[in-house]
Amino acid sequence: MSVNLKKYLHNLLSQEELGLLVRSYDVIGDIAVIIIPPELESKENVIGQAILDNTKNIKVVAKRDGIYGGEFRTIPLKVIAGENRKDTEHKEYSVQLLVNPEEVYFSVRSGTERKRIASLVEPGEVVLVMFSGIGPYPLVISKNSQAKAIVGVEKNPIAHSYALKSLARNKRIKNVRFYNGDVEAILPALNRLFDRVVMPLPKGGELFLPKALQVLKPHGMLHYYEMQNEECFDDSIAKVAAVCRQQSRDLISAEVVKAGHCAPRTYRICIDCVII
Repeated sequence: MSVNLKKYLHNLLSQEELGLLVRSYDVIGDIAVIIIPPELESKENVIGQAILDNTKNIKVVAKRDGIYGGEFRTIPLKVIAGENRKDTEHKEYSVQLLVNPEEVYFSVRSGTERKRIASLVEPGEVVLVMFSGIGPYPLVISKNSQAKAIVGVEKNPIAHSYALKSLARNKRIKNVRFYNGDVEAILPALNRLFDRVVMPLPKGGELFLPKALQVLKPHGMLHYYEMQNEECFDDSIAKVAAVCRQQSRDLISAEVVKAGHCAPRTYRICIDCVII
């Protein structure tokens, strides 16, 4: 796609401008989310139209108009071509997800990782997804496993509302329940234990490890995510092990899985842990 875009623009941009072009972009539903360098802002509409003309399934092109920020890590977007909207329906492993990528955090690049987690779920498991966002982990797990029940807890009320809309859209899914609120308050009120706990928070998840262990069954599986330099993966495992000791639990196995590339030598990793 990047080669086609560059070829399409070769008569519309100078060689210097072509060299500045960020050729890769994310596609969320029928929205292309792109990065426009400051030097190319005067040509953003031309670039956006090129994507529309060359990609049949894209109806909206929006550029990042700032950086990820705030408690819920959202990012401002500006529509530069196509229909003037930011809501879309994204399909992922037989699940329909309703999303506005400006109002809520959603990583389309984590789709493969969500499917990986679903493939690990054993029949009859009860699964907790902390920080469940618009619901991709619970819904993908439901569609691609034989879990008995999946619970998602999300603090952001806007993301929670999208999760409820997506649950309603996926009419055959009956084993997912979403809760809106802080996990510190919601989990004690649920008063239940889980066979598997998933913690897909991009940053700061270590603060919630004690709460995760308190609701994880003996011999349960924990999936803990964080951003980490490849030379420090063992530090992440040590972090989980330390919290296990504090909670009088034992970490009996831990495997690091690279779940995404963030920066040079830095990855979003998942530590798959078995804890007794």
